[in-house]
Amino acid sequence: MSETNDTVRGDEALARGALAAGIGLVTGYPGSPATAVFDRLLEMSGSASADPLQAQWAPNEKVALEMAFGASLAGTRSLVVLKSVGMNIALDPLATISLSGCHAGMVILLGDDPGAWSSQNEQDSRWLARVAEVPIIEPISVEQATPLMAQAFAWSEGLGLPVIVRITPALIEAQGIPDEPWVLPPTHRRFLRRRNRWVVLPAAVTRWHRRLHRLLRQFQDMLEASPYDVGEGGVAGDRTAVVAVGATRIKLCALLGETARRHRILGLSSSWPLPDEALIDWLRGLEQVLVLEEGGPFIEEQLHALAHRAGLSVRILGRMDRKVPEEGELSPANIVGALAHILPPEKLPQAPDARRDMPSRTPLCDDCPYTPAFEALLEAMERQGGRERHIVIGETGCMVRANLPPMELFDVKYSLGAGLGMGIGLAMNDRRHRVVALLGDSSFFHTDINALPQAVQMNLPMAAIILDNGTTALTGGQAHPGSARDERGRPRVAVDIAAVVRGYGIEPLVCAADDSAALAQAYDDALTADEFRVIVVRGPCPRHIDEE
Repeated sequence: MSETNDTVRGDEALARGALAAGIGLVTGYPGSPATAVFDRLLEMSGSASADPLQAQWAPNEKVALEMAFGASLAGTRSLVVLKSVGMNIALDPLATISLSGCHAGMVILLGDDPGAWSSQNEQDSRWLARVAEVPIIEPISVEQATPLMAQAFAWSEGLGLPVIVRITPALIEAQGIPDEPWVLPPTHRRFLRRRNRWVVLPAAVTRWHRRLHRLLRQFQDMLEASPYDVGEGGVAGDRTAVVAVGATRIKLCALLGETARRHRILGLSSSWPLPDEALIDWLRGLEQVLVLEEGGPFIEEQLHALAHRAGLSVRILGRMDRKVPEEGELSPANIVGALAHILPPEKLPQAPDARRDMPSRTPLCDDCPYTPAFEALLEAMERQGGRERHIVIGETGCMVRANLPPMELFDVKYSLGAGLGMGIGLAMNDRRHRVVALLGDSSFFHTDINALPQAVQMNLPMAAIILDNGTTALTGGQAHPGSARDERGRPRVAVDIAAVVRGYGIEPLVCAADDSAALAQAYDDALTADEFRVIVVRGPCPRHIDEE
C-alpha cells in the first residue's frame, strides 16, 4: 500500500502510475473523463526539474497519437490522453502502429463516456480498439489504478505493443488508497536504427500482421496469471456469480457494501485479449453469470463464445438478453434490476437516487463573450429575411449552451470540427437557405481547418463564424494552438486564426465580441454576400484567460 496512506481520486492514482513508469511525454486532446489525468500530471510533475515532463495538448487526437509514437521511436515513454469520440480520430494511425509496434512504452488512456454526459454519443470504444488489435485493460479500483498503469507501460515496452487503459467517470471520481506501483527503470532514449524496422509498406503487411498476432498471444498468456483480475467472495457450492468489468466493480461493491463478500464476484481488468484458461476455470461449475460492463456487450459476447468452445453450460446474462439495459450508464437501479435475475429478493440491496444534471443543460456563463455575438447574429438573421431563412450549424464546445432557451440557436449540430464540412454540403444543395457555420477556435484547429481549402475553392454563398476565446473552455481552459499560454501557463506566441485563414486565400473580417456595431455590419454583409465569408469573433474567456 501507499507509504503515505493518503486517499486520492482515480485521476491522481492513474497519474501516479504514469509518473512511476517514467513517462517523458503526455499528449492528447481535451475531453471528459480523461482530461483530469492530464491535469493531475501537470500538477504533480512540475516544470523546474532537470528533465521535466513534456506536456502538450495536440490540435487533435490523430496528431497526438503520432506525436506519442514518434516519442516512443526516440526511446521516450509516452502517454496519450483522449476520450471516446477522440478514438475515432486516432484510429487511422493506431491501426498501423499496432502492426509495427512501438519502441519505448506507449499507453493510450481512453476515457469512455457511458450515458453521454459530455459527448455526442455513448460509444463503447473497446470495439474500435479491437479493430486496431490493440490490448485493452480496465482498472477495477482506485487501489489498482496506479500499479496497473505502470504495468501497462511495462507490458507495452516488453512486447513492443501500444496498450490501451480504458476508464470511465466512475473510476475518475472514485476515491481510495492506491497500491504502490513498480518504478520502471529509465529508457535509453535513443532511436532504434534497423533497416525497415519502422517502415510499414504493403509488401510487408501480412508479415507484420502475423507478428502482431504472435505478440497478442504472448500478451494473453501473461494475463492468465494477472493479479489485476480479482476473484472474491461467495461460498462453496455457489452456482451464480457476477463478472464486474473495470470500474463497474466500484459501483457494484459500493451498492452491496459489507454484503459484497457473500457474493461470488470477478473483478475483470483484462478486457482484450481475455485470459481464456483462467476464465474457463472460474466459470466451471457455475450455472448463471451476470456480466456488468459499461457500454456494449463486449465482454459478454466473448464469454458466450468462450463458454461454447469450452463446452460449459453456464448461462451468461447481460445486455444481450436485456437483463442489463442496452443504453445509458449503469445506475444503481440498473444494477439492482440486473441482480434481481440471479438473487432472491431478500438479498437485493436498495438503490440510492443517483440523478445528476447534464452539462449541456447548463446555460452560458453570465459574462461569456459569446452571448453578445450570438444575440447580434440572431438580430442580423431577422433583418435578412428572418430566422427561418437561415440554417445555423453548431459544434461541440461552449456554444452548445446557446441551444438552450431563449436562444435555441442551432438547426444542426454533430461532432467536433464538423461544422464547416457539413456547411459546404448544405450550401451546395440548399439554395433556399443561407448557411451559417459556427466554429469554435479549438475545433477549428482540430478538424474544421481541413474543410477550409474546400470552402475557399468552392466559394459558395455561406458564412463561417469562428468564435475565438483563446482556450478550450468547456473542458477546463486547456491550451490549443491559438492560445497565448502553454499547458503550464507560460506565455508563448499564439497561432493567429485570422492569419491561418488568410493563408488559404480569403480575407477574414475580425470583430471584437463586444463591438455590436462591427458585428452587425459584418453579419449583414456575410448573410447577403454571393460568396464565402469568414468572420473571426474575438472575446477572451473570462474564466480561463488572464488579460493583465
